[in-house]
Amino acid sequence: MVDVTDRKGYESKLQISYQELESTYEELTALQDELMEQYNKVVENQALLQASEEKYRLLAYNDVLSGLPNRLSLSEELTDFIDKHPGGQAALFFLDIDNFKYINDTMGHTFGDELLVKAGERLLELSDGRCRHFRFGGDEFVILIKEVDGYAEVIYYAESLVQGFSAPFELDASSVHISISIGIASYPENGTDAGELLKNADIAMYKAKEAGKGTYVIYGEEMQQHFDERMIVEHHLRNAIANNELSLQYQPLVDTGTGRIWGFEALIRWNSPVLGVVSPLSFITIAEDCRLIVPIGEWVLRKACRFMRELQAQGYEGYHISVNISVVQLMLDDFTDMVLAVLEDTGLAPEYLELEITESIFMESFEAISSKLEPLKQRGIGIALDDFGTGYSSLSYLKQLPITTLKIDKSFIDSIDTPNNMSLASSIVTIGHDMGLNVTAEGVETREQLEFLERTSCDKIQGYFISRPIPEKEVAGWISGRPAG
Repeated sequence: MVDVTDRKGYESKLQISYQELESTYEELTALQDELMEQYNKVVENQALLQASEEKYRLLAYNDVLSGLPNRLSLSEELTDFIDKHPGGQAALFFLDIDNFKYINDTMGHTFGDELLVKAGERLLELSDGRCRHFRFGGDEFVILIKEVDGYAEVIYYAESLVQGFSAPFELDASSVHISISIGIASYPENGTDAGELLKNADIAMYKAKEAGKGTYVIYGEEMQQHFDERMIVEHHLRNAIANNELSLQYQPLVDTGTGRIWGFEALIRWNSPVLGVVSPLSFITIAEDCRLIVPIGEWVLRKACRFMRELQAQGYEGYHISVNISVVQLMLDDFTDMVLAVLEDTGLAPEYLELEITESIFMESFEAISSKLEPLKQRGIGIALDDFGTGYSSLSYLKQLPITTLKIDKSFIDSIDTPNNMSLASSIVTIGHDMGLNVTAEGVETREQLEFLERTSCDKIQGYFISRPIPEKEVAGWISGRPAG
């Protein structure tokens, strides 16, 4: 017989073992759930990490604004092509939107950003499917065409780009007309690595800008020499003011009605101890591109105003000074304040200062420039529209400009011996007078030209027939030696 006590003890032990087993099972199940949860988190984190890596790669290799691949992407793709296709051919197009900084300044950066997005979309629309498009930042885009088949294909595509960008862009209910300048470099003729190709395409693009914008230029070896010379000029120009290398000469303006001197136009000259006498036609453009024109322009204005005030103090009263202003200066927020500060510092009364602005500048940034010049005109400062007739302003715009004087471009004066040009020059004088403006003719070199302008009642003249530009120290003597009237 089994002892009942032993049996109960045995059953009790079995029950305890079962409970322990059950508890262990529950612990294992909980552990398994925990492990599964942790595993799911690991999988989830790996997915997030992968997505994050893709996101950062996208940011690293693509332009945020346009969504196009960026400079890093181009460099790697171009290097990869060169490494894998040593005998292949490719073309690199370097595009820059002409006058984009004026659009940004006049319409605002938000508007400019929208235009850049539209420009990227326009490039994709003009693509034949073989091109890769990149945005470098700012208003610069690059197009890579692999395995091109000769220059004819390159030229055809360049012309299609220029033509394609002539169509207006519709933004915020506004039609914006822009143009692009394109520089083209070919592999392997113009470079055997990404850096050299980009540099040469960039050089060609600047050459397109100099050619008048809205066109394309294919890189040639002579451009490198031109670019190097340009860099040398820029290097020495940076110290020109500090080294007292700049000077002003003054060309007289004569009142045709009285024959008396109305004033002088200030003309800058640069005599570099290294480069010699450098033409303003060369260094002014370079100064504008690298923004050195800002300190140089203020130096010219200040020196010219001070000279005129000193001339008046010597007894030569009533003379005016005319100073050329660059578009880069005009686009500065503090331009108006700078001009007024110069007048206050030099003591020259506002009515004796005239600022000369070229016609094309006005049309590019009409509203922004007008808003800065209007307060100056209200103070009595003259505003002359230089090179009139060579640009593209309409009479409706002309009426809205805050100007006091039209300056007839020299090209019209040179050819007034022909009936058509004589009639045109006479019409410009009539238009100016009908609008209540004074009219000045520049480039007068013969007595016949002077007599014609007197018959048309042109208000003022300047040119070699009156005098060449005069060094500052000789102006007072020139005035004294000139017959009155």
